[in-house]
Amino acid sequence: MEARAMFVRDGDAFVGTTLTQGGWDRRHMNGAAVLALLGHLLDDVPTLVPMVVSRFTADLARPVPIGPRLHVVSEVVREGKKLQLVQLRVVVDDVEHAWATALRLRVADHSDVPGLPASSATTPTADELLVPREQLRSMREANPNANLPGFLHAIDLWRAPRCDGKGSGYWARLDTPVVAGEAQRPTAFITFAFDCANVMGIENPMANVTMINPDVTAHVLRPPADEWVAVTGETYVDHSMGRSMTVASYSDSRGMYAQGSLSQLVQPR
Repeated sequence: MEARAMFVRDGDAFVGTTLTQGGWDRRHMNGAAVLALLGHLLDDVPTLVPMVVSRFTADLARPVPIGPRLHVVSEVVREGKKLQLVQLRVVVDDVEHAWATALRLRVADHSDVPGLPASSATTPTADELLVPREQLRSMREANPNANLPGFLHAIDLWRAPRCDGKGSGYWARLDTPVVAGEAQRPTAFITFAFDCANVMGIENPMANVTMINPDVTAHVLRPPADEWVAVTGETYVDHSMGRSMTVASYSDSRGMYAQGSLSQLVQPR
């Protein structure tokens, strides 16, 4: 299926296109594509007052296959005017493959209220964290003849040296519709980037091992202000446990807008 979108609707279900294809196994979806769909559909769930996602936790318990129809089942676990808790489940052939819990908090502008506490620290902007894209090439352009996984044709990633000289990060942009024929939705722009932090800081993670992340958790201060976001962070490996974890920041022209963490299973090839 070659629609210029990551997913197409098929009745009450969705079918992933080749633009969801992951790098670990070409039969399965990349985590960022799954998170983008969950963010897209979270915006279908109504709220009593204006709300934005504050915490997003996803468990990618089984690989999501490309080709079969999948259903996303949503349930409001807690409804209120200050917060809402939503659970979303990805179901293929009556088997749950992934699920997410989204905490949404009400939006209230207190900018003009005197006496409120300020942030305890400032954060660098995206341009202060990563070398500008004008000096780089996208992963698509850097590997024009390579058999790139499909998701890199839907999510524009640019590996970028960090300005402090300590390794690299990614510039990331969601530049392809999540669902064919549907406008991009705000929460998809938030959730897609969370998976892009997997094994952040390790320059060649697929050389001798696989390091697949079965989860992601992120806390969101505010929606990103820009189309392009900077993903930075570090990965900590414990060989005696056969696993690792990544701690990441997501930044834009205003500074850090979200922080997240991911677990990985480390397995020799």
